[in-house]
Amino acid sequence: MAEQSAQETAVVLTLPTFDMTNVNVWFAQTEAIFQAKHIHSQTARYAYIVEKLPPEIAADVLDLLEAVPAHNPFDILKEAIIYRTGKSHERRLHDLFNTIQLGDSRPLQLLRQMKKLLWKNSMSESLFRKLWLDKLPPYTSQILATLPNDLDLSRIAEIADKINDVPNISSADSPVPTDAAMMDVIEQLKQQLERLSTQVQHLTRAEDKNSYKVRRRSHSATRARRPMLCWYHRNYGDKAHRCTKPCTFKCQPSPKASRKAGNVDPGST
Repeated sequence: MAEQSAQETAVVLTLPTFDMTNVNVWFAQTEAIFQAKHIHSQTARYAYIVEKLPPEIAADVLDLLEAVPAHNPFDILKEAIIYRTGKSHERRLHDLFNTIQLGDSRPLQLLRQMKKLLWKNSMSESLFRKLWLDKLPPYTSQILATLPNDLDLSRIAEIADKINDVPNISSADSPVPTDAAMMDVIEQLKQQLERLSTQVQHLTRAEDKNSYKVRRRSHSATRARRPMLCWYHRNYGDKAHRCTKPCTFKCQPSPKASRKAGNVDPGST
């Protein structure tokens, strides 16, 4: 049996690269290759698998590498890898979303730590970028959010480091307003606008009233100054032969009557 195992391990195999995102599929592929190459020995299969393990996964099953199981080493190693990397996968994502924070690290260091935790897990670039930005100080993330989306994330992290190097940028003297603070400012502006609108309406109404009073007084004064004429004098003037009251028309003496009045003999009076 040992001789058969040695012969099987001497066979040159090209196994697929270990796939952390789907360990079960990777094992299915490797076992299919073992079957095709007639490699049935547990020891030989164990040896081939150990050779393809990445350092991170090998560290998770180090106890099985230091002390090779006496019976069914391949099956035991396979089961341990599937179980332990599954837990490691969940732990990595949990740390990525919840545990890891900027702390005393620089933004570029945080990015590298997050990439290490993500490892080969699938996540869109935009989601990973947003997750990283959310862990930065607000004043930094707001500035970085204005950068082009196609700019390399490592380059953005370098810019973030330079922003953090600016003295007192995060001091209380220059705080970046939060959404709640911005909403308070907007609400105050709305209230001020409403008060100004009310004042303008009051002023407009008062002006309209004053204008109406002035027009009434002016109309009354005009009517008071205008002579009250009856229909006859309004239409015929001094040629009218009749007059109805009230009428303020004053007859103008004719030139002939004026001359007669001027030629009266004083002695006759």
